[in-house]
Amino acid sequence: MAVLWLATAPLYADSRLQVVLPENGMVVSAGGELIVSVEATPSAFQNMSIVGEGPFALSTAIGASPDQYQYRQFSCPIPPGFASGRYRFKAAGVTASGATVYSDTVEVDIERSDSPRILLSEWQTLTLGKQEKAPLVIWGLFEDGSKIDLTRSTRIVYASDRPAVATVSREGRVSGTGAGKARIAVQYAARTTVVPVVVKQSPPRYSAMAQGSARGLP
Repeated sequence: MAVLWLATAPLYADSRLQVVLPENGMVVSAGGELIVSVEATPSAFQNMSIVGEGPFALSTAIGASPDQYQYRQFSCPIPPGFASGRYRFKAAGVTASGATVYSDTVEVDIERSDSPRILLSEWQTLTLGKQEKAPLVIWGLFEDGSKIDLTRSTRIVYASDRPAVATVSREGRVSGTGAGKARIAVQYAARTTVVPVVVKQSPPRYSAMAQGSARGLP
């Protein structure tokens, strides 16, 4: 997903601006609304906003109460079908001089509260060249009929049976390390699936064969 940082201004943390809720690293359930609370020095900013990844790109200010410090709250809806994983955001404030300053980065982990009944790979076989990298795409089917992208979930564990051929990151990015064949095991709770990987000696642009059963699901 696109990161919507304000690219025209320097990115640095400002002591006058701080995200107080949610806590950094907090696990958030998909579905419902996440409230972000920001503390700012009174009259320091003409306006404030939240900038970041995923649900934080669409935040809306919902209140402000001036005191010794000024607290503002922002509503960040998280749809039930939102892709699992870590998402980062910052508070941004525009000063009277027109400069944009930022709070420290906060990261939350969006996850389902239940486990999938089926775990599926988008790719039937992943083929890539030596020294090339390619992402896996892992779906979970849940009891309520939801099909959720779990690729970047912190609850997924990836493991390669032949690291000399292919390695895999904790977020499902496969790297070709040597020519040959390997298998990437994917586990989420009690559910598992395996993705075969073929690494070619010369690195063509990576290709993947879609798994029809995964693509055809609602």
